[in-house]
Amino acid sequence: MAAMNLISELKPFKNMWKVQVKIVRLWKQYSAAGGETIEMVFVDARGDKIAGTVKKELVGRFDPVLQEGETKVLINFTVTHSNGSYRTTNHPFKIVFLPTTRVRICEEFPHNLTGLNPVNFRDVLSGVLDDSLLVDVIGQIVEVTQMEIVPVNGKDTQKITVELQNENDDRLPLVLWGKFADDVSNAIQLRNEESIVCVLRFGKIKVWKEYRSISNAYNVSTVALNPQMEEVEAFRSFLPKDDLALAIVESKSSTVVPSVKEKEDFFFHTPRKTISQVLEAKQVGKCIVMASIAAIDSDMGWYYLSCKVCAKKVLTVPNDIEDGEEDIVDGHNYYCLKCKDNHPQLLPRYKLHLVVLDSTNNTKFLLFDNLALQLLHKPCVELTGPITDEIQDPEVLPPVLQDLVGKTFLFKIGIERENYLYKHPTFKVLKIMTNIGLINEFDAIGSPAESQNTLGGTFSALSDAPEGSLMLHGGHPSMPSLLS
Repeated sequence: MAAMNLISELKPFKNMWKVQVKIVRLWKQYSAAGGETIEMVFVDARGDKIAGTVKKELVGRFDPVLQEGETKVLINFTVTHSNGSYRTTNHPFKIVFLPTTRVRICEEFPHNLTGLNPVNFRDVLSGVLDDSLLVDVIGQIVEVTQMEIVPVNGKDTQKITVELQNENDDRLPLVLWGKFADDVSNAIQLRNEESIVCVLRFGKIKVWKEYRSISNAYNVSTVALNPQMEEVEAFRSFLPKDDLALAIVESKSSTVVPSVKEKEDFFFHTPRKTISQVLEAKQVGKCIVMASIAAIDSDMGWYYLSCKVCAKKVLTVPNDIEDGEEDIVDGHNYYCLKCKDNHPQLLPRYKLHLVVLDSTNNTKFLLFDNLALQLLHKPCVELTGPITDEIQDPEVLPPVLQDLVGKTFLFKIGIERENYLYKHPTFKVLKIMTNIGLINEFDAIGSPAESQNTLGGTFSALSDAPEGSLMLHGGHPSMPSLLS
């Protein structure tokens, strides 16, 4: 039998190569030119890596025998030049499967080999690394922004920024998009005070005005939090023993330099209305309202239990026990209707019913989890405590929620058919602007038509915020329909 070759030996001059490798990454990729292909990254026993491709006409043949994490013997393949931006390895060539390629099971291989090769933070920040290559990063999350929803190619996409710390206390920004942003946000909310080590495989080095960060690549990257890996245990052993408390901060776009698109959305692209104008609206639409939070409607609760996987509210299912002719209810379980899971993993999420007012009227705004996080800077689970049957009474408002009373923000809300057809007085918040400078600027532009109050003068949300003017529980003479 022919001897095994090493990845470092592979060159284009022949096809009869034979290698023992582990598939450390596998994904399917579609392009207009090449159709659907299988893309892989292989590592051999020496830790060398090389990319591999199965072209569209061979996908059906090899798809059943190629799985990420498996070890294989590959026989008879071609080797071609590897080029383009965002390459997964620094090997000059890549493996391309042939119709005559053979794939065999390989048992004699170090299965704990991961191919993880974390880069030095300082090398990323100094610019000495080739930014056409994807890189691995490992670091402890010490700071995270609230989730943002930003338009990407015409589609709203989740974005979150975390700051990683290494064993030398160097810091590296990591920007995550889409599902990765969701996963990290959920993990942080469920961390139970445990420090979180993040491992990003095949990330992009991003450069913007000499500012360098790491970001996930479209469908190549993987993100793991506290994975069971020898590399992670070794990394933890070098971290300072005085664990930093993880800080949840506002995104820089909302506190320092709001994006041009975000400001234009609030100032120019979306009409501005007073609360009275919102209540008088007769068609579906969106608008910007500057309003102060007068109370939290505790009758509606302030959070809900969701399925961690799909984020949908779970149903409470009583446990029925047959006792003769009667059924006895003894406790309950939870059920996720979307996932069809009888034992879903639970995650409390914010659902705030805010009583808001301006100089013209008052109403309610409904604020869901990610937007509420922009105001509170704490994940919901930190306020509810561990998820048990003794979870905090949703009618009891934590102090951090009570602190919102009297504060003024810019709200982008949606007006739906039920709001004007059925006089439903609660409007869903789509976006929120918390930047004080922009709120001041928005206020200085002047209120829209009909915003004068009956006593004369213009409502200034910042100078006349009604702090303490409404009780947090019970009714108020000026708004019995809202709190009753």
